[in-house]
Amino acid sequence: MSSQQREPTTSRRPATHWDIKQEKAFTAFLVTCKSEAGDTMSFRNTVFSDATIHINTKFPNQKGPPKSQSLCRSKWAALKKSYNTVKNIKTLSGFSWSDESGISLTPETSGAWEAHLKVRLPKISPHEIV
Repeated sequence: MSSQQREPTTSRRPATHWDIKQEKAFTAFLVTCKSEAGDTMSFRNTVFSDATIHINTKFPNQKGPPKSQSLCRSKWAALKKSYNTVKNIKTLSGFSWSDESGISLTPETSGAWEAHLKVRLPKISPHEIV
């Protein structure tokens, strides 16, 4: 094969996997650093570096690649987004939320939920927050 006909290379990393135990350990670690986060719960990169060491040490045989600082930062952003979504749902009239089963939709409330999603949360589906 000539140099002009090279095979395309893929530099895609394996998917990162977070199980519930890792998420709990990660958030528990961040709770210990809460005083560094301020009112917006925005942590500095050094906290995510420390979280990386904590998670990778606690879970040496994890599925997928080891966690990195950027993966921990992204995970925290996703968890905060989910938290704020649930917090919003809990304040809505006509909907109920259970931490065990998520939002409780009935045939009577599903239309109102769909309308709410289009207006307030256009990028989130019920399946992402359950």
